[in-house]
Amino acid sequence: MRTRILGLLFCAIVTPNYVFAQASDSIKVAIGDIYKGSALEDNLKKIYEAVGIKPEFTYLPNERAIQSVVSGQYDALGLRIDALDQEANLVRVNVPLQAMNVHLLSANGDFYQGLDTAKDKTFVSILGARYSDIVKEYKDRHLVQSEQQAALMLTKKRADVWLASYWSYLNVKDEFPEIKVASPSIHKQYLYHYLNVSKSHLIEPLEVSAQAFNQARSFDK
Repeated sequence: MRTRILGLLFCAIVTPNYVFAQASDSIKVAIGDIYKGSALEDNLKKIYEAVGIKPEFTYLPNERAIQSVVSGQYDALGLRIDALDQEANLVRVNVPLQAMNVHLLSANGDFYQGLDTAKDKTFVSILGARYSDIVKEYKDRHLVQSEQQAALMLTKKRADVWLASYWSYLNVKDEFPEIKVASPSIHKQYLYHYLNVSKSHLIEPLEVSAQAFNQARSFDK
């Protein structure tokens, strides 16, 4: 019932006389595999449908998802941090849709107060997760394709710590119960939806729709 009420409120907030999109607009959205099982696809579907567009979603490895939108193979990219503003072929829908906390994860019972206390450890992180750049100067950093691979690196003692979002921890904690959150939040960023520059004309209507969506669900930055 609460979901239905929020949906009705969201539709009511989006101004009906705003000419959001041309009838010919279609959107192919690439989403990183890391978001499988999350509410992201459903949330983006609501935002697009409120402006008269029915999106198509495809899940790809994280870095491949980014590059497929940069190249124009796909029109839009799920959610990413604002480091992608540096990509000339991408434009940001400038309304944050999610906050992301990054932690260190460990399978050996250690706890770290911050990155400095773990700088001599072997790190693993996921290729395409731009927050992994905060440890790119560390001597031992391995990038893998999936959460499953990162978890195995920890449990097989090939890495000491995994730099990961809290969402990644929730995804693996049941299959790998020995993996625990091993630090306070060491990094927080907001996540944004991105479009290929060829779809720049959709930025304004999507920002209006995203703001209404956040208002309907009481998203607080």
